[in-house]
Amino acid sequence: MGRDAKSLCSEARRIVARHCRQDGLALQVLPGLHLMRFGWKSQPLVSTQLPCMALVLQGAKSVEFGTVHLEYGVGQYLLTSIDIPATSRIVHASRTQPLLAVGVDLDWLEFNQLMQRCGDLPRLAPQPGISIFEADGDLLEAVVRLLRLLDTPQHAGPLAPLVRQEILYRLLTGAAGARLLEICRHGSPSNRIASATRWIQQHYAEGFLVADLAHHIGMSPTSLHQHFKAVTGLTPIQYQRRIRLQEARRSMLLESLNIGEASVRAGYESHSQFSKDYRRYFGRLPKDDLAAHSRGAVPLLAYLPEATARS
Repeated sequence: MGRDAKSLCSEARRIVARHCRQDGLALQVLPGLHLMRFGWKSQPLVSTQLPCMALVLQGAKSVEFGTVHLEYGVGQYLLTSIDIPATSRIVHASRTQPLLAVGVDLDWLEFNQLMQRCGDLPRLAPQPGISIFEADGDLLEAVVRLLRLLDTPQHAGPLAPLVRQEILYRLLTGAAGARLLEICRHGSPSNRIASATRWIQQHYAEGFLVADLAHHIGMSPTSLHQHFKAVTGLTPIQYQRRIRLQEARRSMLLESLNIGEASVRAGYESHSQFSKDYRRYFGRLPKDDLAAHSRGAVPLLAYLPEATARS
């Protein structure tokens, strides 16, 4: 990391620390901008990663999807370009040196508008929907200018949307640009895979044939399988299973549905298969997860300290 980048990261850290004084995730401090502060290593958090740019300013995090494991630290950002069931974790943080990070939501309508104002842009074969990149000086400078608006809220209304547009532009024209362009281009393989994931999320409790899904999005079954695995790290059926399990878990722990009701609502016909899949994915049987949740030891919506897993 160059001197200018280090200086920009330092300023960003100071601003985030000032506006995020307690452990947790501060959502929408400005439209589409989130701040994160955690003073501990955490348990794994299983969730669906939504399209965003997550920049680490202090500490380090990890993310796993499919068979891929990635770690990213100071000056690096995680780019999620498609909804992907994943497991994230805080791997380096302490009370004196907490994890500090900034998240910026990705808006595909804004990206498409930007693309119309750009010249020729590169094409790229499908890549993983979650990738790690080094933040360059131009991107860091734009992020810092957005964060500075937290100190001058009277200017945030008119200026924040403009600075956010620049952040998206810097992403589009930087190292992550080809990945974003491939998702945005109508009819590209990655764009079609994004349509497939949306369909599965909307119909996760229903059975489907891969051939029918392929026809729906205008791909051959072989091409769908190949590109879906390249982008998400999963097959379409594996993707559906993880969405089902996440939804079943949410309905059990947040809506107090019993195990049988939750599994049926998620589309499972076999209780034993549900329990087997649940244990493989979450590391506990459903009944054990419910018991742990009653003790406050289950990370469902936020990161819990690593030590909680031993309570």
